[in-house]
Amino acid sequence: MKVEFVTDDPNRINDVRTFINEWESDLDFIKSKTSGSTGKPKTIHLLKKHMIASAKMTGKFLNLKKNDSSLLCMSTHTIAGKMMVVRAIVLDLDLIVTDITSTPLKNLDRQIDFAAMVPMQVENSKDNISQIKTLIIGGGTISKLLWNFISEMQIDAYQTFGMTETISHIAMRKITMDETNYFVLPGVEISLKDNCMIINAPLLGVNNLQTNDHVEIEKDGSFKWLGRRDFVINSGGIKIHPEIVEENLSGRINKPFFVIGLPDKTFGEKLVLCIEGDCVPDKSDLKLSLDKFHIPKEVYCFEKFSRTDSNKINRLKTIERIADAKKQVL
Repeated sequence: MKVEFVTDDPNRINDVRTFINEWESDLDFIKSKTSGSTGKPKTIHLLKKHMIASAKMTGKFLNLKKNDSSLLCMSTHTIAGKMMVVRAIVLDLDLIVTDITSTPLKNLDRQIDFAAMVPMQVENSKDNISQIKTLIIGGGTISKLLWNFISEMQIDAYQTFGMTETISHIAMRKITMDETNYFVLPGVEISLKDNCMIINAPLLGVNNLQTNDHVEIEKDGSFKWLGRRDFVINSGGIKIHPEIVEENLSGRINKPFFVIGLPDKTFGEKLVLCIEGDCVPDKSDLKLSLDKFHIPKEVYCFEKFSRTDSNKINRLKTIERIADAKKQVL
């Protein structure tokens, strides 16, 4: 592996070198924290042999080759950043390290064979995204507008599915106009219990991992993700998956947002929309995108959302501050 630092930030350089030294140590594990987006973050130990297996699975799925260039634009304090370094080591890729920024391609004037980004980084790199040959995107929802934009570009781009416990992603779906299903990586098997996914991936040390992810498994082994069980809203007997509502709204709200359920005397729970900033949509506009049962009862505007260390929106922490938000009844 060759490492090139396209950054003058001493902290960034030190963090990457520290992780590489940690990887090369005699310890057989790496410490990592879960994201904290659905609960309290916790520190877990990931065995290096399992991380190596994960890197090889990704390399095989994406057909990565020795000396391919790979871009590290994420923090090595997150599993996504750690695994980009591990893939470079295991697959003998050339690692290009930039600042952790929302515009990682800004000062790069070269082609990149492989990169991993969050949706915000892709959104802010539209003018240069064709520099990337193979791109994986994780850590957040991809809006319809961004999905359509990527679909029209001549790059291999994938949305990832996974968690820290599975050592990064265990499945990907190709970003095209007509693709809706995720395909699992080699060595991964999935099944259902109570409509939620169970993951078996012995090479990753994952055995019968019960998730809170509602999915539909197809005959070819691929699956469609419907949302998380712990976020499902039961409003007057109607089950609402927030993630589906958010996907339908993604082309109409141009600021960070999410929907969630709040207690309600009449319906048990009511669907509400939370927005970062002052952008409050019109109810008639929402009707164009949503089923009548999916129209939020209220809108809450927060000055800033609470976020995890990996910059994911922390819904639970944010909603704890709802008394400070501006409310509008629709």
